[in-house]
Amino acid sequence: MKIKIALLIIGSYLFLMGISCQQQSEKVATEKKYLNLSDSVHYIGMQNCRQCHENIYQTFIQTGMGQSFEKASKKKSSGKFDEHALVYDKFNNFYYKPFWSQDSLKIMEFRLSGKDTIHKRIQTIQYIVGSGQHTNSHIFNAGNYLYQAPLTFYTQKGKWDLPPGFENGSNTRFSRIIGLECLSCHNAYPQFIEGSENKFTEVPQGIDCERCHGPGSLHVKEKKEGKIIDIKKDIDYTIVNPGKMPTEMQFQICQRCHLQGNAVLKEGHSFYDFRPGMKLSDVMYVFMPEYAGAEKEFIMASHVERLKMSKCYLQTQKNSNPKDGLSCISCHNPHISVKKTQNEAFNTICQKCHSPSSQNNICTLDLEKRKSKNNNCVGCHMAKSGTIDIPHVISTDHYIRKPENKEQLASIKKFIRLRCINEPNPPKIETAKAYINYYEKFSPNSAFLDS
Repeated sequence: MKIKIALLIIGSYLFLMGISCQQQSEKVATEKKYLNLSDSVHYIGMQNCRQCHENIYQTFIQTGMGQSFEKASKKKSSGKFDEHALVYDKFNNFYYKPFWSQDSLKIMEFRLSGKDTIHKRIQTIQYIVGSGQHTNSHIFNAGNYLYQAPLTFYTQKGKWDLPPGFENGSNTRFSRIIGLECLSCHNAYPQFIEGSENKFTEVPQGIDCERCHGPGSLHVKEKKEGKIIDIKKDIDYTIVNPGKMPTEMQFQICQRCHLQGNAVLKEGHSFYDFRPGMKLSDVMYVFMPEYAGAEKEFIMASHVERLKMSKCYLQTQKNSNPKDGLSCISCHNPHISVKKTQNEAFNTICQKCHSPSSQNNICTLDLEKRKSKNNNCVGCHMAKSGTIDIPHVISTDHYIRKPENKEQLASIKKFIRLRCINEPNPPKIETAKAYINYYEKFSPNSAFLDS
């Protein structure tokens, strides 16, 4: 009898274990990860992607990402090189003049005493950063060490001036290093000398496919072997397709670069380590200053955080499948230049929810006033304004809301804290590093050290 009871207990245990294993197996299947997250899968470059995706390649290279970083040339430069191309730094008494010497872009720094030139330096520029939609900044190579030159062309205003962070007496002239943190956002991944601050053996030209889709060696290998997946029915896990991911995981990819702030790496990680399909907080914590009375202001690369403040976004999170929530790619096709996307395309997205037949009325504005604004939803509800971190630039605020008058925007700003954008409870040591980094890199304000 005891033996039968023992066998019954053992049988029941094995049965329950079987159920548990099956449930665990199903859980693993539902949490299947992209195969190109593996360290064994490597980056192959955009030209390999182009072999099968020529049409996408041709439109992508016209986007801001595709034109983010190139060798300095007259074709690449948006600058105006006339008699007005002269910038004076009154704090340090230096003049800066950009000019072309045949096909080489040069920047001359000089100082005057009366009519005499008492200092002159001419620096050849190797790279231009920026698509020209907002700016062109300039980088020079000194023995494979990269530095930023103290001159930027602001395309919207059509003027030359000191770069962001060089103004108001903070001009570091030709000594600001361009490290991996900077270059890994404004470009495809470069070949960086570990242990250095700013030495590179190879510098690509422009953000490429793999920054959003992940390394492609496995994907190409399987396609060459004839392993084709019908992506209309299934997910090809050899390469990341952001459109097939939950909204929050899409944001993680965009925030890798469209979350400008003070990045503090987790111990043992580098700026190479993030791959699409991961959480950004697996690699780094990104901090930004928070000010009371400045809720209506924004920095250039704060698109995701501003969008998340919007009722449009919050409502889709309540009512939709996680894969159907409002995200960056709801409105932006990353393969098509925003310059070539008509306003009507964005308005159509708005009208999917705000249509006359829905409970969300299409617009409460008087019909005549709407016509005078060409029924442009984005023009009213995503106002363009200057950013607080980059001068002479007008950008679209992605905080979707009712239009506000100028009186509502007037306020007194008071520093509150540095807030970690991608992790609500960052470790204290990383938070301390963030305050020190912010003081050293962005703003020598004692409030950051006092904190």
